[in-house]
Amino acid sequence: MAKRVGVKEVAEHAGVSWKTVSNVMNNRPVVRPETRARVLQAVEELGYTPNLIGRQLRQGATRTIALVVPDLRNPYFARLAQTLQEAARPRGYTVSIELSGGEIEAEQHYLHGRHGRLFDGLIFSPSAVTIDAMASRTDPTPLVLLGERVATARIPHVAIDNVASSVDLVRHLIDGGRRHIGFLGAEAVGGTSTGSQRFEGYRAALRFAGLPLSAGLVAASDSWQREDGYRLAQQVLHGSPEVDALVCANDLLTVGALSAARDRGRTVPEDLALVGWDDIDEVRYAMPPLTSVAPDLDALAEAALAAVLGEREEGRVVIDHRVVARESSRPVRTPGD
Repeated sequence: MAKRVGVKEVAEHAGVSWKTVSNVMNNRPVVRPETRARVLQAVEELGYTPNLIGRQLRQGATRTIALVVPDLRNPYFARLAQTLQEAARPRGYTVSIELSGGEIEAEQHYLHGRHGRLFDGLIFSPSAVTIDAMASRTDPTPLVLLGERVATARIPHVAIDNVASSVDLVRHLIDGGRRHIGFLGAEAVGGTSTGSQRFEGYRAALRFAGLPLSAGLVAASDSWQREDGYRLAQQVLHGSPEVDALVCANDLLTVGALSAARDRGRTVPEDLALVGWDDIDEVRYAMPPLTSVAPDLDALAEAALAAVLGEREEGRVVIDHRVVARESSRPVRTPGD
């Protein structure tokens, strides 16, 4: 059996003291960037993992679950964090909100147990790490994945049905008389992801309805903030003025698209319908209120906690969703209505 790599070996490999290694692993801001980079390279090359198990045996269970998300600028993650906290409290657990910034180095630290803290489990919404990184994970901390970025059969996974929910949105628009339907947020990178699945559902619904898929009606972006929605909507509205509806890959894109529509003199919903995902509070109070897919966050939280705490068998859980129709997708009025 190979000897476990320790702090001293990492320090010797990097040419620093063991205390410097400890500072880096605990993310203390006292280490120069070039030294930090050298230590992290040594950690990667040697395959070092902090001995959190020994510490946990000495200290006992932490009764803390880490929720690792890319950022909290998206209100969806804030709502998810609150919902998880409320679901964890009756179980005697608290939830620690951990921000990865969507950066691969930070996500790998959480994935491989190099974050320097103790958690009884990780509920992880990744945006940068790969399937290979998941496969090489040796940290024994229970892990549950959210979303579709690196879904794998060997790790519990909780998500909504992105393809089906997208089909539901497009059918809602078609039933309302929309025929030139665009999509904002098709991801520029390949592989399976939340964005690719929502785009897949959009394409399938158009094909089933006999409507054409025009490249000019699709705008790709790996970032889904309000400013991205504004930029992408401007792109589509300028290049394809016939567009009469936009399916946005999340609500923040929809909010940005609404602002772009106003700036271009397009009236919502009279000549442009807007729909999105997540049903964040902001869409309820927009003018007009925005149609959105609402995931069952209570069910998501319960399923994720049950999986990470070993209360159910491992596997994939698909939670329910519903289309909350609001003024932004009101049906088109035709002569005689």
